[in-house]
Amino acid sequence: MPELRDWAGLPDGLLHSVAALLGSFRDLLAFAATCQPWRTAFSSYPSKSTLYALFPPLLLQPDVPFCSPRPFLDIASGTIARKRPCYDVVVPKRPCYVSDLASRDALLCSQIPMLSIDYGRNCPPSALDKFAFRGASFGHMIFSSNRSCFVFYVFTGIDVSTPALPIDKYSEIYYGAALTAPLSSPNSHLIVSSGSSNFFWRVGRNFWLKHSPRDGTLIKFVVLKGQVFGMGSDRRLFMVHLTPQIRLQRVPVCWGGKNSMTKWHLNTLWLVACGDMLLMVGSQSSFPGTGDVFEAYRLNTSTEPAKWVKVETLEKWAIFISNDERVQPLSCMDPERWGGRSNCVYCYDSGQLVAFELGKPLQGDATEPDVFISICCGSMVQPIWVVPSMFSSCCDS
Repeated sequence: MPELRDWAGLPDGLLHSVAALLGSFRDLLAFAATCQPWRTAFSSYPSKSTLYALFPPLLLQPDVPFCSPRPFLDIASGTIARKRPCYDVVVPKRPCYVSDLASRDALLCSQIPMLSIDYGRNCPPSALDKFAFRGASFGHMIFSSNRSCFVFYVFTGIDVSTPALPIDKYSEIYYGAALTAPLSSPNSHLIVSSGSSNFFWRVGRNFWLKHSPRDGTLIKFVVLKGQVFGMGSDRRLFMVHLTPQIRLQRVPVCWGGKNSMTKWHLNTLWLVACGDMLLMVGSQSSFPGTGDVFEAYRLNTSTEPAKWVKVETLEKWAIFISNDERVQPLSCMDPERWGGRSNCVYCYDSGQLVAFELGKPLQGDATEPDVFISICCGSMVQPIWVVPSMFSSCCDS
């Protein structure tokens, strides 16, 4: 009889090497679900931010018909279950697709909140009648209605309500809602913008704190190596310090000059963490499409003031931009591992994946001569790129 191997007893170093060779989030979750020692090895992986960057983000697709019963990806426990576990019945939900580019035959079923606006006048009465989508980050979607907010984790259906916002009945959260870290992370904060003020809620507390730059609010956020950056509609950049108390530190930036950009050169732009770089990525078109060009600029802090310096190539990186501009962009390293292309900005358009090569106009072809990427910030949930929070880059300092 051949000698039985103690697979559960493999050393963590070897298991870490195996995890780095896997090809998709689905494979990695199956790895973590194999047994408790393997899950413990996954939990102790030295740099989850490096690990998550090896895989393309997952695409949440609320724009396709309701899905029939399929395996549900239970990210919380690292298992695949035939029926979605019932964590709560407070927030009504509807199913939607989640597709994985690295496992093209994997089309999984997830849940998102069922808002009245999903169905127009024919929508049945709902506890979310006046709630609207306000942003997404770290696999969580954020909804608000006047003074009320709740955060919904798309992979488990678990939702968390916040304390009432300290605003009057005439104010509303219109733009800019983001998490600084997954809900389960220490010192995680939710930041929202009422249009005239930013409010910060530390997860687990029973109050909000109000902190805003002078003459405006922060509406775009990104986390780079544990540091939160925010940008206002006037494109001023700030570092957001959360401890020991909330403080907004202005980052002086010089616009224009050689290899730099003028403040309004890009019409539509996003902040994105790409490796060790903080990038500003965007297009001169409000709705990028055929013939349009994506450009990228890196924040260079070696000069005073700092500059946004043009990046000619993303080299081994690719960037994923959602149809809703309030959703934080995501980056992926070595996309050729799963059949993608480096130096590209990926968008989703009416059922197809569109790759803009950085610095080059998008070319049409015989089958799809014209591409039009609808970028919006409305009340309904648009197709968005998401990453399970257990792989979030902010887990590493």
